[in-house]
Amino acid sequence: MISGQLHFVSGWFGGIGMEGRRFLPRKHREALRERWLLRAGQAFERMFAQANQDQLVTFTEREDLACLLGQQLAAFLLEEHVAAEGAVRASEKRPPGCPHCQQPGQRATPPEEELPERELTTRAGKVKLRREKWTCTTCRRVFFSVRPPTPIGDGGIQSAAAAEGRAAGEQGSVVQGGQ
Repeated sequence: MISGQLHFVSGWFGGIGMEGRRFLPRKHREALRERWLLRAGQAFERMFAQANQDQLVTFTEREDLACLLGQQLAAFLLEEHVAAEGAVRASEKRPPGCPHCQQPGQRATPPEEELPERELTTRAGKVKLRREKWTCTTCRRVFFSVRPPTPIGDGGIQSAAAAEGRAAGEQGSVVQGGQ
């Protein structure tokens, strides 16, 4: 894990996030900014410190280190952003939906228990996060999603007519046949 501070942030629920929810209080945001600036400063020093210059002779060596440092900083941002999200624990009133069948899941992680840690491979490298574990009694799958079940018909795809505010099947203003 890049951040090493996942527990530090995982209890922060409170600024504005997705769906208009509070996300990260100003006090915690400023503390996180300080940790970010410290990490960014350390990355800068690794790249430009006099002691490291004899290891950065070729362009490839410089590029490799710069990319590694960038990935570490990106992983830090991902871990901290996910840990700060208020939806780390889903609401009992609205359990998350199974990613496969969309049926509401059954909680597998007791509310008083520490959240299970998962490691994901991302474009930024390996990232660790904590989420509640849920099971789907229909599919018999374990999942870690915090999304509520998707309503029928809300697949995230809409016709061009709907996107333009017209009824489905209604003709648009596009001129047909070269008119």
